[in-house]
Amino acid sequence: MSDHYNEILRKLEEKYISVERYYGQTVYKLSKGGFVYLRYSSGDKSGKQKYFFGLEREVIEKMKRYDFSIIFVCGSYQDFFIVNKDYLLSIIKGVAVRGNQWKININKKDSSWYLKVTGKEKFNITKFNNKLDLIFSKIIYLKKEITKEEFREEKGKPELIELSEVEKIKSKLISSSIKSDKPSLFEEAIASCFKFLGFECEHIGGAGNTDVLVSIPYRVIIEAKTTIRGSIGKIYFTRLKQHKEKHNADYITVICNDFEPSVIKDAEIENSILIQTKLLCRLLDLNDEYPLSPFDLGYIFQLKGLLKEKDLQKLINRLVNLKEKIENLSAIIQSIDSQKRNLDEVYGRYQMKCTELNIGTLDKMQFKAFIDFLAMPFIGVIVRENSLYYREVSENIAMKRLKMIGSSIYETNK
Repeated sequence: MSDHYNEILRKLEEKYISVERYYGQTVYKLSKGGFVYLRYSSGDKSGKQKYFFGLEREVIEKMKRYDFSIIFVCGSYQDFFIVNKDYLLSIIKGVAVRGNQWKININKKDSSWYLKVTGKEKFNITKFNNKLDLIFSKIIYLKKEITKEEFREEKGKPELIELSEVEKIKSKLISSSIKSDKPSLFEEAIASCFKFLGFECEHIGGAGNTDVLVSIPYRVIIEAKTTIRGSIGKIYFTRLKQHKEKHNADYITVICNDFEPSVIKDAEIENSILIQTKLLCRLLDLNDEYPLSPFDLGYIFQLKGLLKEKDLQKLINRLVNLKEKIENLSAIIQSIDSQKRNLDEVYGRYQMKCTELNIGTLDKMQFKAFIDFLAMPFIGVIVRENSLYYREVSENIAMKRLKMIGSSIYETNK
């Protein structure tokens, strides 16, 4: 195998742990997640940054039933481009093969990179440069391991299952954000995202209208911007302010993959918030870790300019605080036994237990709120009698009861 791929394979091993050659010299499988197809071009002999690739039809046909990405290496490992399954198949759709290959050209003009397939417009792929996090389309994943023999011989299709609703929404957001010829798909994906987060909203779209309108619990007009370029350089805030007035909205939000510095400055002046697609997906992840409400997210729309990762720290802290409280829950139960004790005695035992477990302590008021909750009759974990606290069940049973209560509440509200 060519040395051109060695450094890329090393990076893949760091990120995905398992990298195994699966078919021919250039198809590799990453852990259980899918495949990569490595392609190399030394470039135009004239010295211009033009590179020519061939994609074998046989290989693409074998891989398209799974999740995969192409890695185009232009001259050296320092310039490679990740094109995932969904994007690639949309590019080559309807294009005839030549010599049993799809012919791909990649060239650099000024500071941008472009990919061209015969009969199709050129695509700006600058943002795909050296981005290993774009490897998979994340539409499906393999439920059972596919062997090399099955892959080579195509012995039936592997059992496939759909991802969670969160992963589906994220996938639609990512794949539609670059489809400039079909902007409504991105608008619909954004509307689905906000509905999932608990907002009442509708996709409107069309000329002269806002793309998405959030109506409850507060009103937000959302402008969705698709682009195959790395970022967007112009937004007409005057028109957006007209939409805001028309719909009696509280906030203006623009969602796109990325924004030029001039747009960010304009948004700050116009009291509007800009949200990158990747951060919208990050919100979905945070919601998955600890369910949020639209009221939890309200502060975001009050910000000006570009939403940053650090702006989400408030939401991240909620999860950290929850985990700390859960750690304390076990310590609280351990600090109370069958002997009746007053609040001061129990709190002292709890502080000693936290020191033993090396975890932070609640203040006395928070601690009392916790044990009074656990002492509620329907919880059945702690008994409160004449301002004295004790436990009638073992620590193990106490934790099992709490787990059952949590599961029952979840099942009831499905």
